[in-house]
Amino acid sequence: MAEITLTYCVLAHESTARVERLVDKLLTEDATGQVIIHFDKKSGSAPFERLQSQYSDEARCHVLSNRLRCGWGQWSLVEASLGMLRHAQSARKTDYFYLLSEYCYPIQPLSALKQHLTKHQGVNFIECEDASWIKGGIREDRYLYRHFLNKRKYPKLHRWVYKWQKWLGLKRKVPDGLTIRFGSQWWCLTQDAVEYVLRVEPNYRDFFRWVWIPDECFFNTIINIGRFKKNFLLTKYDFDSKGTPLLVNFEDLEFVSSDVFFVRKVL
Repeated sequence: MAEITLTYCVLAHESTARVERLVDKLLTEDATGQVIIHFDKKSGSAPFERLQSQYSDEARCHVLSNRLRCGWGQWSLVEASLGMLRHAQSARKTDYFYLLSEYCYPIQPLSALKQHLTKHQGVNFIECEDASWIKGGIREDRYLYRHFLNKRKYPKLHRWVYKWQKWLGLKRKVPDGLTIRFGSQWWCLTQDAVEYVLRVEPNYRDFFRWVWIPDECFFNTIINIGRFKKNFLLTKYDFDSKGTPLLVNFEDLEFVSSDVFFVRKVL
């Protein structure tokens, strides 16, 4: 059986040092893997140009020049992920696509990850749960009403617009055949699944564009309606009781032998 090939898609927002720490590890340990980086446009041109320069001679790494300003809880995070997938499809197709952030880091050798994917070839590693997966805050109202604003920048206005819509009875209709599913955005998808997502995405973009935190439901919902084989996540994450990600110091990182291959959020 041919060796599994991987494309690692890295969503980066702040630290070039964290990005380089992760990307260098990926390129070193996976000799056939390719890496695509989207660096948040909000972080300015200097760190972006540093990344471009750092990997300009690395044929297996590409820093997207078409950058988006990514807002927490907004469609731009999904669009940035889709942009990386589109570039990957136009470059070199691989068996699997693994979405990571600059805060992710492997806790097993990448050879073990590739062995695991070979053993379970054709399975997509993504959560597709009902609304009970959400730990705190609104659930179904994330998609039943339009969320236009960045909550972190405009918390009061964000809540006021949401309450105003409820008061006026402006509940949205979910597109026919769509059952919303939730889960972590840090998935690992097959080539077939990615091709399907990119093919049907235009049909659902207008709906998901105004969902609150669409990165925790867009891919999860689309993979679910596509009836692809699914299994547990390969990235370990932890939230507190309010749904805030727990942090891990790089110095305290534990390398384990299990069915989890990455951990976040690593400082």
